[in-house]
Amino acid sequence: MNNQDATATPMEQIKTRLYSTDQDTSGLALAELIRLGKKATPVLLEALSHSNPRTRRLAAEGLAEIADPSTADALFQATHDSNPEVRARAATALHKLGDKRSLKALVATLDDYPDILHNPYTASMYPLMQGGKDVLPLVVPLLQSPDDLTRQRAFLIVKAVVTKLPQGQDWNQLWQSLGSYDPAAPQAERDKAAKQWEAWLTKV
Repeated sequence: MNNQDATATPMEQIKTRLYSTDQDTSGLALAELIRLGKKATPVLLEALSHSNPRTRRLAAEGLAEIADPSTADALFQATHDSNPEVRARAATALHKLGDKRSLKALVATLDDYPDILHNPYTASMYPLMQGGKDVLPLVVPLLQSPDDLTRQRAFLIVKAVVTKLPQGQDWNQLWQSLGSYDPAAPQAERDKAAKQWEAWLTKV
């Protein structure tokens, strides 16, 4: 240990480990910061603008766990980060804070952070799927996305949200009545069904 390390405060030592390129070291440091709660907020906010995107992602994860309301603006800024994983983690962290900007941020980062163990799901899908009907006006338009995966993800969210509503208790009947939307169908067919969903949405 050099003199600088010897004189560093415990928090500074944790911060140094958080910035480590060794994943185990940085991961353990993050766990320590999360346990410290709001005392760790300044360190994680600083890390949210670090040059290493992995460090920024860890910072967003930590801030999500701590859920300090004072971090909302910084997290919102991070939803526009150059790195897709940072954007998605910041959006989910913002959602944990209950920030009104989070739904649009989650939709904007819908494709940014795939869950490699559960294709086609992504980090931003999960909170959207748990949401209420206020999610639908933001997601239903994505049923006409030119991207196959975006359409597939949007439809999974629509189904998850609608089946929790009184109008969606009989999902199969509703789905068929609105054109049996299929994300993989020919464009004319799926767009016709998507427009029926948009029309239905105005009556919910």
